[in-house]
Amino acid sequence: MPVTKYFSKHFNKVTTDSAFQKTIISFVVFFLIFTTINIHAQTVVPIASIRNNDSNGVCIDTGKTFTVAGIVTSSNQMGTSGPGTIQDATGGVAVYGSNFAGKVKIGDSVSVTAVLTNYSGLAELSNLSSSSVSILSSNHSVEPEVITINDIINQQWNGFESYESKLIRINNVTISSSGNFSGNKNYDISDDTGTLAAGLRIDIDVTSIVGNAIPSGKVDIIGVLGQYKTKAPFNSGYQLMPRFIDDIVTNGEPLILSPVFASGITTTSFTVYFNTVRNGNTIIKYGLTSSLETDSIVVNDDTTYHKINLTGLKPSTVYYYKVYSLNANGVSQSDVQQVSTASDNPSVGTINIYFNYPVDTTLAYPGNAARGSVLFNTKLVNRINQAVYSIDMAVYSFYQRPDVVNALIAAKARGVKIRVVYDSRTTQPDMQSLIDDGILISKRPASLNGIMHNKFFIFDARDTVQANDWLWTGSWNVTNTEASWQNNVVEINDPTITKAYQAEFEEMWGSTTDTPNVSAAKFGPQKSDNTSHSFNIGGKSVMVYFSPSDGTNSHIIDALNSANHDIYLAQLVITRDDIGTAMYNRYNAGVKDIRGVVNDINVTGSEYQYLSTFADMHQNTISTLHDKYGIVDALTASSDPVVITGSHNWSSAAENDNDENTLIIHDSLIANQYIQDFKKRYNDAGGTGVFQIATGINDRGANNFSYVLCQNYPNPFNPVTAISYQLPAFSHVTIKLYDLLGREVATLVDENRNAGRYSVQLSADNYHLSSGVYFYQLKSGGYIQTKKMILMK
Repeated sequence: MPVTKYFSKHFNKVTTDSAFQKTIISFVVFFLIFTTINIHAQTVVPIASIRNNDSNGVCIDTGKTFTVAGIVTSSNQMGTSGPGTIQDATGGVAVYGSNFAGKVKIGDSVSVTAVLTNYSGLAELSNLSSSSVSILSSNHSVEPEVITINDIINQQWNGFESYESKLIRINNVTISSSGNFSGNKNYDISDDTGTLAAGLRIDIDVTSIVGNAIPSGKVDIIGVLGQYKTKAPFNSGYQLMPRFIDDIVTNGEPLILSPVFASGITTTSFTVYFNTVRNGNTIIKYGLTSSLETDSIVVNDDTTYHKINLTGLKPSTVYYYKVYSLNANGVSQSDVQQVSTASDNPSVGTINIYFNYPVDTTLAYPGNAARGSVLFNTKLVNRINQAVYSIDMAVYSFYQRPDVVNALIAAKARGVKIRVVYDSRTTQPDMQSLIDDGILISKRPASLNGIMHNKFFIFDARDTVQANDWLWTGSWNVTNTEASWQNNVVEINDPTITKAYQAEFEEMWGSTTDTPNVSAAKFGPQKSDNTSHSFNIGGKSVMVYFSPSDGTNSHIIDALNSANHDIYLAQLVITRDDIGTAMYNRYNAGVKDIRGVVNDINVTGSEYQYLSTFADMHQNTISTLHDKYGIVDALTASSDPVVITGSHNWSSAAENDNDENTLIIHDSLIANQYIQDFKKRYNDAGGTGVFQIATGINDRGANNFSYVLCQNYPNPFNPVTAISYQLPAFSHVTIKLYDLLGREVATLVDENRNAGRYSVQLSADNYHLSSGVYFYQLKSGGYIQTKKMILMK
């Protein structure tokens, strides 16, 4: 129906309804904007005119091409391909494809010419070309329509769905879950009019929500209304999809944001940091149990940047804590968290890294040659032979390793307590040999999606002797087959990290005893986030996450986002869009040295081709590359080098279904060992790029640089942070620090420098800086860039 005809039809209605009057006024605005548009020989039609459904809830004009116009209410918030949404005064519609989501932003006035399709009940405009979308103007606003859950449930689906793909608001909503929001997960919601099962959808790409605490009280929720039902009739499956954290509206209480994290861990103290959306004070309760039996500590600063220090603690001890923030409107609270203080035993803290293929030691720091061509089975047997009290092993595959089988049976014979968690697969002969010898196992139920993909061993963590506690983990399955695959293994001698792995093990074991409890054992999505994540091991900061309970993917992305200079990947497979997007964003931010070697490049959803558009990517050509590691800023010791490794493939199966473990290690020497392995894998796969270790600020290389000012790291910081930048040519450069009022508080750099990459450290103590927000600005050769940093004392 042409615009003029549709407008006349509705304008001639006689009504005193104020809501209808608002609709008429809104439509006049849209009419004035779009009435003269004629694009690609298509007449602009009202969205409502293409949204009439048949008896199955499918648009009767599906398959036809239309041009519609409206205001963008969501763009790339649900991913780089969307779907996004637009709406005019008559209705809303989803638009799918990167030519929309990657081109427009919320508030743009646009026209779209595309084919009307149906995706699981959702009407979509798709098959967009680069010319399908025209941006007409920007900075418009669309007020969400306030409706109830009953309105959604009872909307007419056999005809015109009034609310699908519109921006709506539901007030006084209760979310029937606790903990933190997970990505790509549905939550039941209720208001005074009813309950909508799975009615709140948190998309994995809405990173400002994923990982944040689920509000315990009533909230108002804004979002676009989607629909997902796998088969006709499409009369249900409606999902409210918020676009960012501000779409979850509270009554003005502080609203704690994720992450709530512990840092600065020592043998007797740690510091907890968190942010809130609105100002409030800072409160912490803690204790040796989840009951939080210790009195609260209160800091009455009115702030959104929260820091609180706990002292006088015991070494090698797991502490539980919960943070709160209170203001005049109410209180917000986190879930109970865990952290372990560092061990005070001087004989622990060793971290050994092993690779089973040759490495390239030309990149080694002095005395830091990586251990390559290691026989993993020999190392593992040696560790088993040294066990004196207990061995807990969680293995996905256990095949044709008689030496390991015999070592375990011998350990049992000398009194070592052995427990095994195993995948749901058909029991392999080696595992059957352990069972036949009386070793008990807890097996993952076959009814669950996914696999028990861990490959870790915990040695002697169940006794009272700390010095003999060892963790063995990595990418290597205990099989003869993988003797010829490329893998890495991490060994850690520390009683605090073995406690975390033991807690994870016993969740899958179902008990803390020698006997498994099948009815209490939890795997996959049944598990909860119930372990410590932050550790100080021999002075190194180590983070540990288990899947799928801990939102591991978001922590991998956080590590990648810390890159200032380079990102290197050795992966069996990468299928996560959000990981690919994170690396692309770092590339656009100036991290041009991104390289990867991937084994399986043609699997469904592979990110390999996308990454190849901006990164130096290569397919592995030697045996099977089974690693799952990433390295951040390994060539620049001053930029907090990070290693990400473990059993977790960078895939949705690992994130959402499998039992996995991931280590994130902050240490320049360990990153240097991984770069020795990566260089060999990269060169073997055909990579020819140069690696240059930066030993000082003038040793950066000077090829094809542009002006770049990186985000400081860490951020927030206390008291020291690093600012990295690069220059394309010899020039005078200044970096100055300003407070929130724009007053200059420090000059960090003021000199001539050659082309290359540089890093400067800022110590807050040197300039007597107080907690708060600061801005640092680089000026050089006409280039000016400013970024924000946060100091938390």
